[in-house]
Amino acid sequence: MSTVKLSQWEMMLLETARANGFVDEEIIHKLRTDNRQAFADVEGGRYDFSDLFELAQQDPFTLETAIREGYQIKFTTINGVKFLLNKRFGLTAETDYQVQETALDQIRLTDDALADVHSTLSPNWRIIELEKQPVQKETIVRIELAQ
Repeated sequence: MSTVKLSQWEMMLLETARANGFVDEEIIHKLRTDNRQAFADVEGGRYDFSDLFELAQQDPFTLETAIREGYQIKFTTINGVKFLLNKRFGLTAETDYQVQETALDQIRLTDDALADVHSTLSPNWRIIELEKQPVQKETIVRIELAQ
C-alpha cells in the first residue's frame, strides 16, 4: 500500500492535536463521532479543526490510515517544516536549529525521528545527513529546499 498524503494544513491540525495530548485512537474517535467541541479549546481556540472533520467525513480511510500508519505531506513550505519539527519533536527554530532562507540547519534528530521526517516531508525538500552520532543514536541534519 502506498503512503497516504495530507495537505500542509491537515498536517498542522493533526500534529497540533497530538502535541496537545490527544492520542491517535482518541483523535480518530472524536473525528468519527463529529465531536468538534473536543478540539475547540486546543491552544486557546487558535485552530479551526473543521477541515479535519470534513476530511474524516469525505475520506475516513485516508485520514485514519494517516493517523495510524503515517503520511507524507503533499507540499510544504519552510514554515510547515518548522511547524512539524516543533509539534512532533518539540524543536524550536533558532534554539534547536538554525534557520536560513531555504534551509533548516544543524537539526539534531534521533534515528527514529529522522526516519519519521524522511517519510513525512513533501518531495520538495531533501534531508542531508551531516554527522552521525552513533552513541546517542542521533544524526545532525540539514533540511533544504530541493532544487
